[in-house]
Amino acid sequence: MNPYPHILVIFGSTRQGRRGEVVTNWLKERLATCTDITFEFVDLRNVSLPFFDSPSLPIYGHLAPEAVSWAAQVERADGFIFVTPEYNYGYPAVLKNAIDHLYHQWAHKPAAIVNYGGFASGYRAAEQLRQVFIELKMVPIREQIGISMVPGMVPSIADGPDSVSAAFLDRAFKGMMKELLWWATTLAPARLAEQ
Repeated sequence: MNPYPHILVIFGSTRQGRRGEVVTNWLKERLATCTDITFEFVDLRNVSLPFFDSPSLPIYGHLAPEAVSWAAQVERADGFIFVTPEYNYGYPAVLKNAIDHLYHQWAHKPAAIVNYGGFASGYRAAEQLRQVFIELKMVPIREQIGISMVPGMVPSIADGPDSVSAAFLDRAFKGMMKELLWWATTLAPARLAEQ
């Protein structure tokens, strides 16, 4: 058993010219400084899943053949960080599709959200995701990071390291990780006891 929680970071945008690349790079730089976790980054562009259309649901243990390796990645994780943009008040269909291909692999694991977007910084997409997490028996943590992609807005990752934005996002990152790691560490033994 890994002595540190293993966190799966899931980037939920596949559109051309996506602006989230800078968000994921920012996040990966910060995660690389954490000595009390291991993490794995998954770009949904590289996860080849058809639109979910199975007659049997994953809640009953059925996995589509195309989802087997995806299921193994999710199963190995002790917790998740979902990186999502906001499209029309919601999160991308490709992210919902990746989530819907599985069920038991998500259960009893904490989920954090790093959302980004325009003036609302992706918070409306995050609120919708939280409802899905609860249905899948994940534990959505309260602390999250919202990043505006509008120049001049706070918080923004485009500002310098001594800026108000950098200080705000640093506090948000530390708070999110503290809570995510507490839940990941707490829930891992409980999941083992269930097996």
